[in-house]
Amino acid sequence: MEVPRPLSVPMMTATSGSSLSLNYSSHGSCSNNNNLQSSLFPPSSCSFYSTLATTSTSSSAKSAKSTRIASAAAAVAPSITTPTTTPTNITTRSQSSTKNNDTSMDDEYGTMNSAGQTFTYPTPYHLEIYGTFGHPPSSINSSSSRLLPRGTLNPATLNYNTYGTLNAARDNVLVICHALTGNASLEAWWGELLGPGKAFDTDQYFIVCCNILGSCYGSVGPSSPRPGYDNDDDNDDTTKEEEEAGAAAHNAIPRDKSNKAIYGMDFPDVSVRDTVRLQLLLLKQKLKINSIKCVIGGSFGGMQAMEYCVMAGATRPVANGNGAGNNGAVGNGNNETGKNAAGGAGVVNGTFGMGIGETKNGIAYGIGEFVTKRNGRIEPFVRSAVPIACGAMHTAWQIGISETQRQAIYADPKWKGGRYDPHDPPKSGLSVARQVAMVSYRTPFGYHKKFGRALTDESGPSYGSKAPWQVKSYLEYQGNKFLERFDPVTYVKLTEQMDSHDIGRGRGSVEEVLSHVEIPVCVLGIDSDVLYPLREQEELVQWMPNADLKIIHSDAGHDGFLLEQDQVAAHIKSFLYSHD
Repeated sequence: MEVPRPLSVPMMTATSGSSLSLNYSSHGSCSNNNNLQSSLFPPSSCSFYSTLATTSTSSSAKSAKSTRIASAAAAVAPSITTPTTTPTNITTRSQSSTKNNDTSMDDEYGTMNSAGQTFTYPTPYHLEIYGTFGHPPSSINSSSSRLLPRGTLNPATLNYNTYGTLNAARDNVLVICHALTGNASLEAWWGELLGPGKAFDTDQYFIVCCNILGSCYGSVGPSSPRPGYDNDDDNDDTTKEEEEAGAAAHNAIPRDKSNKAIYGMDFPDVSVRDTVRLQLLLLKQKLKINSIKCVIGGSFGGMQAMEYCVMAGATRPVANGNGAGNNGAVGNGNNETGKNAAGGAGVVNGTFGMGIGETKNGIAYGIGEFVTKRNGRIEPFVRSAVPIACGAMHTAWQIGISETQRQAIYADPKWKGGRYDPHDPPKSGLSVARQVAMVSYRTPFGYHKKFGRALTDESGPSYGSKAPWQVKSYLEYQGNKFLERFDPVTYVKLTEQMDSHDIGRGRGSVEEVLSHVEIPVCVLGIDSDVLYPLREQEELVQWMPNADLKIIHSDAGHDGFLLEQDQVAAHIKSFLYSHD
């Protein structure tokens, strides 16, 4: 059964160079003309669904924006033809084809590894919530030199890759943020967008992709060496207290397969803000970037892009006398202390620019913390952004889906509170968690079209516990495949980090915070996304004064941001062409 198509319409899109080309595009959208399709693809999932969250406003500008948002839902995504050449030594994943409405369950990722460069923050990195970490039993970390501070990472390391050449002004920079289980190798998951003449044009831009904190792909995370242990088998670094505690205490410390002490479940709680702020410090301090042209990311990457918008793409609010969540903010860098107009002391990071009230520098994690001097004036460090398939915060719906996955891991008898045998990890729980995620990433219609009620063996039972459903085989395959590249603790910690996403936390209402994001923002939403529905992208555009909404038409659901690379590339390329 084919999904009805809108008529092809011409769209003006940017190509490499200075000219524009006229292209025609025909992409799928959902329709309610067919009863079966209506039941599998409800109106609330369609591209024509544009119900906005109620906001009280008398502004004519907001009214005009509402009209733009509604009309965007009926627009057809543009299409471009890009060169087939890629940068030297880049191997892209095979592109999934949805041009002919092929909704096969393609894999989102190519070969995943930790290849790249490493940035190590020069001093202990203070996280958003600072305090004493209390997970380990007192008998383990009784020595003061071995306490694990809950709000500190030392060392704090990020894995990252760069592509293209930095210009003399050091401002032709694109920052690309990956999703939940991605890595810093952009070619492994958005390879069709990377290369000369493509959306991420390596002839024109200097492209930076960072692995998130807490990941297992090169940045510091649960599988990283545990601070306070040199992990040298020939050097006994155990304390007297540990010797007295004996084997039980030794075994309580998480260890890897080679018996090296690691963070494990004792890895501190990290927020999306912590990840983004360390990336910003990498960009400023190590790469010496003067200005970022655009930050782009989908899903978890979109959440990072939104934090970039707030911390580095917003105008700083005028101090109102109560601090508005900025008092006592803890930052990094040179640990310079300043006071804002509200009188609250804050330790700040020493980034260039004026701060809130009387503060010389930006308040850590605050609105508009990172600024730069460009073209003779102070302006936001980030000049534009493209957040894709995300919202302003992780909602109860999304937290619930994350928690269901974590509960699958916890229910595995081998989990043991996260202190499991590294040689016998809770693989079954992690496999089920991944299967739950794979269902949420797609759509009812996509699953129906690909699998229906088909069996892998038509001679087998047609129902019951032994029925060989094709969809069951697919999910089991995806779950088992995931075990090759991820571990249970890392998955738990990263889903918890994703649940931390809330740009309003400690800053004010979401609408108020977004009102300060005045840089151009192109928000991309997917018409069939069940996990992060269009309503959330509509809210982002409604509340940011210089934002527009573009729709990705797809049967693939949330994973459309990875699978519909032609549409995503067209919107990104057009936006980059149109904005400085």
